[in-house]
Amino acid sequence: MKKIFTVVMAVAFAFSVAGFAVAAEKAAAPAAAKSATSAEKSAVSAEKAAVSAEKSATDAKKSAKKAKATQVTGTVEAVDAAAGTFTVKGKMGNVDLKAGDKVKLADVKVGDKVVVKYADGTASSLKAVKAAKAAKKAAKAAETSADAAEKSAKEAEKSAEAAKKAAPAPAPAPMKK
Repeated sequence: MKKIFTVVMAVAFAFSVAGFAVAAEKAAAPAAAKSATSAEKSAVSAEKAAVSAEKSATDAKKSAKKAKATQVTGTVEAVDAAAGTFTVKGKMGNVDLKAGDKVKLADVKVGDKVVVKYADGTASSLKAVKAAKAAKKAAKAAETSADAAEKSAKEAEKSAEAAKKAAPAPAPAPMKK
């Protein structure tokens, strides 16, 4: 049984080696023709790769130009109006910025609380926080004082009504006989 198995395996091995040899001969003839077309294909693919690389480079430049805007809220630490630069100290630390076209540093002073939107180290907007908060506080104070005045007026009316009800009736005039 072992001998038959060994013979069958040897025959199978011989056929497989012969099959590879025949396939190699058939592949050798058109290989010369295929090598020319494969060279053309590789040239085309190299050209496509170059175009793709150029496209990705321009996309990278565009994305670099469109950097995300970041916002920082903090206190102005330094201002150099002549150079157009300023420093804002926020929660994450100091941020050195250059004033953009719309940002005017003439009104900004050291110690001002501001909200700044910026990208790539250039501020696109700068708003003072004090003015907005002060306006909100004043409006709230006016509202509360108006509410308090209204409440005290109602209380005064109630106490006047209560006083009228509680006041004794005038004494009758003495009768003449």
